Amino acid sequence: GGVWTIQAAHQGATPWTIAHVSSVTHVVAGTTGKNLQTASFSLTATGTVVTAISGLRIRVYAVKLVASAAISVNFRDGAADTANLEGAQSLASNGGFVETINPPAFLFQTTAGNSLDLVISGAGTAAGRVSYFAE
Repeated sequence: GGVWTIQAAHQGATPWTIAHVSSVTHVVAGTTGKNLQTASFSLTATGTVVTAISGLRIRVYAVKLVASAAISVNFRDGAADTANLEGAQSLASNGGFVETINPPAFLFQTTAGNSLDLVISGAGTAAGRVSYFAE
């Protein structure tokens, strides 16, 4: 509970009051009409991070990934595809990375109708999340 008062410098002396917020929506310029989504994952072997969306491309604009052991990972365009979307990332034990760009720009995308998969080489867990929109 509680009340937060937020005052923007350009608004003068009139504060904004928020009594209770159950969710917050962040709107980024250029994302009107895009459904921004996030998928969490924890994989010990190559697998699907975002399931295929019929007729649409999965466009990833943010990635956070941490490895439990020394492994190599890379994102792949679909389970049956051998096309890597990025080069392999070699990670040390408890290592990881974060990549982000403001939508509607994106880091990489799948072919329309393909899933987004993570290829894991080595023994360990890759966990994290991807933020994406489908077009």
